[in-house]
Amino acid sequence: MDERIGFVVRIKQLFGKVVAVDEVGMESYLFEHSEIDPAIVPSEHLLLLPDPLQFDTFVYVEEDGKEWMAGMGYNPITYRLIYEVWMCDGRTIAYELYDE
Repeated sequence: MDERIGFVVRIKQLFGKVVAVDEVGMESYLFEHSEIDPAIVPSEHLLLLPDPLQFDTFVYVEEDGKEWMAGMGYNPITYRLIYEVWMCDGRTIAYELYDE
């Protein structure tokens, strides 16, 4: 399955943005806690997350240049979604912490 579909669904649910899947970029990373910027994932959230943490990152840029990014954090063993962080134009605007 194309993981970008999850981004498209969530950005519509959370922010009312309608985005085509082919307009979304995606990369996947495995991060140690020490590599994660606390401005993006607060340290109190990291304490609740596995170390390392698998992150799928998604980027969508609107025609006017407004940039939307999401980091979907997964348990690297079970690949179960456990964390979500949203940014707009470089500012963190939303978090979601899921029970593991």
